[in-house]
Amino acid sequence: MQKNNIALSYLFTSNVLRDFFYNHHSNRLVKIFAEFNMLDKIYQNITLKDFFESSYKQLLKTYRNEYIFKNAIAQKILIGRHSINSSSLFTELRVETSKADIVIFNGTSHVYEIKTELDNFERLESQIENYKKVFEYVNVVSVESKIDEIKSLIDESVGIIILTDKYTLRTIRKAKSGLNRLNKEAMFNLLRKNEYLQIIQKFYNSVPDLPNTKIYSACKELFIKLPIEIIHKEMLRTFKERKNHKNFISTINLFPNSLKIAVLESDLSMEEQKDFSYLLNQKMNVIFNKKDYNVSSIS
Repeated sequence: MQKNNIALSYLFTSNVLRDFFYNHHSNRLVKIFAEFNMLDKIYQNITLKDFFESSYKQLLKTYRNEYIFKNAIAQKILIGRHSINSSSLFTELRVETSKADIVIFNGTSHVYEIKTELDNFERLESQIENYKKVFEYVNVVSVESKIDEIKSLIDESVGIIILTDKYTLRTIRKAKSGLNRLNKEAMFNLLRKNEYLQIIQKFYNSVPDLPNTKIYSACKELFIKLPIEIIHKEMLRTFKERKNHKNFISTINLFPNSLKIAVLESDLSMEEQKDFSYLLNQKMNVIFNKKDYNVSSIS
């Protein structure tokens, strides 16, 4: 059973999903399933959509990995509570020495650090300290059995959310606003060059006329002189401009629940969404009989 779960979990990895999004098949998935002696799974007389859904349900029962948690946050917080029309979701966003699992920018900034049953907590304290520097609300999303351990490692300003056995998100403790503890330099480090130049131009009416080797430091010096409320507001605007979900406003509910986070991360065009929707309704055995696959290895 565990072997099957590991194989099914590959179905929701970024490389395999990109194969389906852009190549409309996945030689990589064939290789993986061959390694696990599960090739029969991909030649079933069911649609690709049904295969994703049934595989996801199996993982929900017996192997709740990080993808399950990310997808739950996308479904129940971004789509269910906020609005994809006015919010932006990022995954694996680099913050200082950490990568934030999920960040949502709407009227403010929220970060969600995921700790599954499969994870350890050795980096949690440093991750939380990094996130406190740049996001107003910091949350840990985990499981019931980990609550006491989490509470021993974080302070009361950090929210705790549990993914229940019924696939609901239950708030154990609400995150408190940390706007007054944000670090201007850490926030500057999140920005790309064109983004911080735009902010400097906006508030100082010009940018320093300096060589590229010196422009970064000069702009940072000007940036940290701005009030933290303005900096936070500009960060929200900047990230919502960097990535929005306008292509999914009218289509997100057309995709199966198992793939909400995947399609949001992909940023597919309307035409690409149409192609992928068509693929989802094709039979697995038709899709995988189209190619002469080499099934020698996973790599």
